[in-house]
Amino acid sequence: MFLFARWIATCYADEHLDDKMRYTDNEDFDATTAMSVLNRESGNWYKKQLKLFNDVVYPNYVKNGSVDNAKAFFNVC
Repeated sequence: MFLFARWIATCYADEHLDDKMRYTDNEDFDATTAMSVLNRESGNWYKKQLKLFNDVVYPNYVKNGSVDNAKAFFNVC
């Protein structure tokens, strides 16, 4: 779950939407009503992202050593 949390934060935490669901790069974006994308999403969105993570991202993390690195990190802490 640590790897999922890190991945979701890395991919989505910097994105913000205003009350009309416009991104920061949209012309009429209203920063005064902006909120992190992660705070505007439903449980179904998170479920979909977890499936993508489990099916695609995690196998890549196994291949590139990220899983082993995370295990080593937690064994030290």
